Amino acid sequence: MSFSRKETLKKYSSIIGAHFVMAPFSFVWVYGNLSAYMDSYFRFSCAPGCMDGESQWILGIVNIMICPGILITKYLSDKMGLYWTGAASAVVLNASLFGCALVVRYSVAWTTVLLGAVMGLVQGITSVVVFQNVGAWAPDKATIFIASTTVAPTVLSMVQNQIITAVVNPDNLKPDAMQGPRTFFSQPSLLSRVPTAIIIYAATILASQIIGYILLTPPPKPSYLTETLNVKVSPDRREPCSDDARPSDTSPLKSLQNSKTQANEQSSENHGSYCTLNSSTSHGLIESNGFNSTVDINMEKMTNPPPTESKSLTPSQALKTPCFYAVFMFVTATVYALILQANCYKEFALLYIHNDKYLTLVGTLIPFVASSSRLCIGTVLNKRLITIKDAIVISLSINSAFCAIWYLVPQVSAVLYMFLILCLAMVQSQYYVVIPVACLEIFGPAHFSINYGLMLSGLILAGILGAVIISPLIHAFGWFWLFESASILCLVTLLLVVFTDFNVQQSAL
Repeated sequence: MSFSRKETLKKYSSIIGAHFVMAPFSFVWVYGNLSAYMDSYFRFSCAPGCMDGESQWILGIVNIMICPGILITKYLSDKMGLYWTGAASAVVLNASLFGCALVVRYSVAWTTVLLGAVMGLVQGITSVVVFQNVGAWAPDKATIFIASTTVAPTVLSMVQNQIITAVVNPDNLKPDAMQGPRTFFSQPSLLSRVPTAIIIYAATILASQIIGYILLTPPPKPSYLTETLNVKVSPDRREPCSDDARPSDTSPLKSLQNSKTQANEQSSENHGSYCTLNSSTSHGLIESNGFNSTVDINMEKMTNPPPTESKSLTPSQALKTPCFYAVFMFVTATVYALILQANCYKEFALLYIHNDKYLTLVGTLIPFVASSSRLCIGTVLNKRLITIKDAIVISLSINSAFCAIWYLVPQVSAVLYMFLILCLAMVQSQYYVVIPVACLEIFGPAHFSINYGLMLSGLILAGILGAVIISPLIHAFGWFWLFESASILCLVTLLLVVFTDFNVQQSAL
């Protein structure tokens, strides 16, 4: 897309702003550290009667609400515009986070609503706002920018984790209470600082999003986000074109290129309709007052166009393909394992590694590894060095293998435990990049927001599994079978993916 100098500045400003806007996604990387303190706070320091719920639901609810957040974004953006939809969601989220610092003293249930439900809903809205904004400003490099925007919150969480531990446990106190197989902090001096840590976390999110929405700029109109090609006759350059030359729903760019070829072949006696073929035509942004062609092209050029003609599948068509369910199960299995890692990596390790600051260091390195992994997978997919199916198979294989030995590793070595957790973070975090790219490449761009939301409905199943299964499994069967459940789910999903055909586009032509 060709931009003026002013628009180019807005482009890069907006892309930088998109990275700050993604700040709420740091939560999954922070919660494993924060929850170790919050669970102890609920049991030993909050007001009488505050245990009116189960804190394990917090991260599960976050994942459950992401999908509804994605699906309602289109409705909200039609009413308010994409930018103001995102800005309004940021106001709601930050009000909830600061409110959580007060509510945490009195109610687990309301903490779950403010920290879980609102966080998940806003994460879903934010992902669509950022991905579509980046896709409109830089369609040719959107795969790389998707990866980099998902990296930004993980980098932020590295800072947040260190600040939280420094505030709550500056003396590196050890857990001194056990209930069944779980360990907790009961020291009053430590627990009294937990609400302060939540305020600090909320302040970092607020600062990041203020910067982000100041820098974020809606792309110039007409754009890929308008979903409409506005066409108007140019008196200077008019070339005859047939009815077949008009843009179609499946490939606007392809149709426009064909129309130019057909127009040149027509004789001068043809007095049919005329199309403007200016410099913007090559980007699917054409002007002519002959007709309006409504085309749903939200994210048309987020990936390099494949060598063969592509066809976009409607949500109903996508739901009929085995590939959809293979990707759905990949989301479910990966996120379930990710919930275990985020919830339990520190709490479980404290049974064998009695060093809170060391485990906070592990939590700080997790975002670094996750960020590097996302950038690498984004680059590899952008260059088509591996396919989407290859990426999913590799991720599930490593996930299954390392979850199978998770229980044993901290009993052997603290260093090996760090290696295991970082390897899990490396493969689990890739789904943030793999899923939107898979949605585009497999099902096409025309119905991206709906297909993407349906794919991520696997988050709902993963969130429910995480919330319902974790505590009962720990108390009934112990930590070993909790980790094995993730390994088995990944293995079953791996077998499903291996025997599924991912060439949906070719079969649809």
